[in-house]
Amino acid sequence: MSRRTGSRTPSPYARAAVVVGVVMVIVAVLGIVLTRQDRGSVPADSNPSASSRAGEVDEPAAVAPNGPSSEAPGIPAGFSADEPGAVAAAVAYATASQRWLYLSDDQIAAAVTAIATTDAAPVLTDEVVADVSMARDQLAASSGPVWWLVRPLAWRIEGFHTSGARVSVWTMSILSAAGVAVPQSEFSTVTLDLVWADGDWRVDAVRDTAGPTPVTGPKDQPWEAEPFDDRLDGFTRIDAEPWS
Repeated sequence: MSRRTGSRTPSPYARAAVVVGVVMVIVAVLGIVLTRQDRGSVPADSNPSASSRAGEVDEPAAVAPNGPSSEAPGIPAGFSADEPGAVAAAVAYATASQRWLYLSDDQIAAAVTAIATTDAAPVLTDEVVADVSMARDQLAASSGPVWWLVRPLAWRIEGFHTSGARVSVWTMSILSAAGVAVPQSEFSTVTLDLVWADGDWRVDAVRDTAGPTPVTGPKDQPWEAEPFDDRLDGFTRIDAEPWS
């Protein structure tokens, strides 16, 4: 991401507005409620199987053997046609905005098209490209490195059958950009309706809800962006994307 030069430092009020806007836009990139949601991808009476209930299966052991086995434009692809494969796909898709912030609009459009159903792709592509483009422009004004991390924390099967699945993924997002966004975190639960089509799991609808959000620890205090960057100087981000 290129960085603008000579940008005027926003006022505290303007900066606060940008911070809220950036976080809500990026965290909600895959939290778009499509007009087609709840149209029957997963039966209402579907119940999680015993093997997929939260806490009974180790997440890494459950999802790793079931994909991804390939790479679509800007997104993992190639998941197995079973319940663990649906979980692996949902985890990858729920945190896709980790990568998309660093892609061009055309690359984002290709990535969304690669993972969405035919019906959902046009709406989802337009929304994601517009939202990420706006966030990218705002973050480009930062005078320092942009820390943008989206990580899955836990998942739960809401329903599954051979042609569709509904999976909820609890995620944490971290954002810091000197001059634009103070260091902050946000917890969300992203619920994806998936359809098995063309040999892979495709996104048919997405919803997100806030939380659950833990309080900070008793030794923790809010940080400003500059000391935040200084403390992390020399660290390499896990699955590191290019520095902005």
